Amino acid sequence: MKSFKFFPIVLMTITGMVFAQQNPAGNASGNQAQQQPSATAAQDQNQASDAKTQKEELWVNPDYKSYVKSLDSLVKLGDGYAQNQFRLALTNFQTGKSIIMKMRENVQKYREEAETSRHMDEKWYWQTLDRKMSEERVISEKKARAKMKAVNYFTRAIKHLDEIENKKMLESMDYKDLTANIYREWIIAQYDLGNLPQTIDILKRYLALDPKFEQEIGPHKYLASAYGFQEKILTKYGSGTEQDLIYFKKKKNEHLLRATELMYQKGSPEYEKIMEVINEDEIIAISPP
Repeated sequence: MKSFKFFPIVLMTITGMVFAQQNPAGNASGNQAQQQPSATAAQDQNQASDAKTQKEELWVNPDYKSYVKSLDSLVKLGDGYAQNQFRLALTNFQTGKSIIMKMRENVQKYREEAETSRHMDEKWYWQTLDRKMSEERVISEKKARAKMKAVNYFTRAIKHLDEIENKKMLESMDYKDLTANIYREWIIAQYDLGNLPQTIDILKRYLALDPKFEQEIGPHKYLASAYGFQEKILTKYGSGTEQDLIYFKKKKNEHLLRATELMYQKGSPEYEKIMEVINEDEIIAISPP
């Protein structure tokens, strides 16, 4: 009788083991049943995409010319187009930058060779002075040629960036940093070539890229110089209107004051000195002749 008391317990244990072994299989089949619709949906989607592509291939025409550009322009919103333009901009920027770097190496090498070379035919001081002036002209020509060549690449890079309309790309820091680097090098090269008025638009675009760029001293210094250059041209040649002259003067003083504020802070002797210069300049600007 005692042995029969344990039979129900053993039977329940065996039944539980059998159920436990069957349950994972049931779950697996349940998961497969749940995954099956998604896999089928993906397959259907791929088939639909392939069918769409095949239909479009029927309309392939290498001589097709669109007279409605609005539909074609939608490609610029895509990730692939944006990434391609970004890569092209980066490549052109790196090429232009390498031209500048190579030029600086060549100029340094030229200076060292000129410094160590002997000039036995020079008997008079004016001969030495003339040689040094000639060397500086060679250096200036080397710099100008390289910077003009680099500007072409920087300009191409800017054009590629202007093609990007993808919102995600435009808001990324990679895009903003590359754009800032290209703008910066373009501005510096153009400024050194004497094309100051052309730098104003790109400088304003640089400041508008991100609030952090407005905190830099450099762009405000360059803008102050560019607006000051425009002011001097109008004053010298009498071109433009009185309103144009006042506008350039005010913009020059605005960025001059901002650069001083960032460099020395408000309330400093330097800031107060610039304030005096600007106040005098503004009074002269609006005083009657």
